[in-house]
Amino acid sequence: MSTSPDPTLDLQKLQFEVMQQLEVIADDIKAGRLGADEGSAKAKAIIAASEQQRVAMFNAALSVTQRQRRRGWLLALAAVAAIAVVLAGLLLARIGTV
Repeated sequence: MSTSPDPTLDLQKLQFEVMQQLEVIADDIKAGRLGADEGSAKAKAIIAASEQQRVAMFNAALSVTQRQRRRGWLLALAAVAAIAVVLAGLLLARIGTV
């Protein structure tokens, strides 16, 4: 869903597009090309669709954040395990020389 590396930019783009669409609807109502009820229904549909897109963007960003957090913990665990192996090796080498 995301088109840029920054979810904030995607959200701003979505908000801008929604505002443009709502302005077109308002202009059409003022010009008499669209009735108030029909314009209201279109506006509500646009807002509902944008809400679904925002939720999808939020869920995607949350998923990425959770993946990054898990990777961070796995790297920390791997570092601790590597240090433990080195220390165990040094301890065994020291025991062997005593």
